[in-house]
Amino acid sequence: MAPAPGIHAVRRSRGFTLLELVLVIIILALIAGVSSTILSGGFDAYFRQRDVSDADWQGHLALQRLNRDLRAVRSATAADLVMIPASQITLVNTAGSSINYSLSGNVLLRNGQPLADGISALSFTYLRRDGKTLAADATQVYYIAASFTVTRGGANLTSRTLIKPRSFS
Repeated sequence: MAPAPGIHAVRRSRGFTLLELVLVIIILALIAGVSSTILSGGFDAYFRQRDVSDADWQGHLALQRLNRDLRAVRSATAADLVMIPASQITLVNTAGSSINYSLSGNVLLRNGQPLADGISALSFTYLRRDGKTLAADATQVYYIAASFTVTRGGANLTSRTLIKPRSFS
């Protein structure tokens, strides 16, 4: 006796063939690969932006403090403005306090206390009244230029300022 036509169709639809399972696995792997590429790009962008924001914040705070101190140099004399090497400065402000900025490793120090970290370069330039010619000694200084680079992750941010201290004439 031959089986009824409907019975044979029911037996074939019980499961999946090996070929169907392999195709589904391949399709899911392709979708996962594309999704992971998109997600990793988003995470990379987030972490890069976080590094840039952190470097910007560190630089901004340090630059504000440096600006405030440079504006308050008491006088353009060797006693009040010590032009040590290009990466360090010692000054006396209008209140008579001595302030020193220096770089120790990757930390910007103000009077030996950390002001900002991740600093990869620090330089001071002393200019005459024309704003172009370098000053040879403290009595010739009219402008003080400061520059430093903050490094976070892969982000580098350079902050610069050009200050004319209030008491310089």
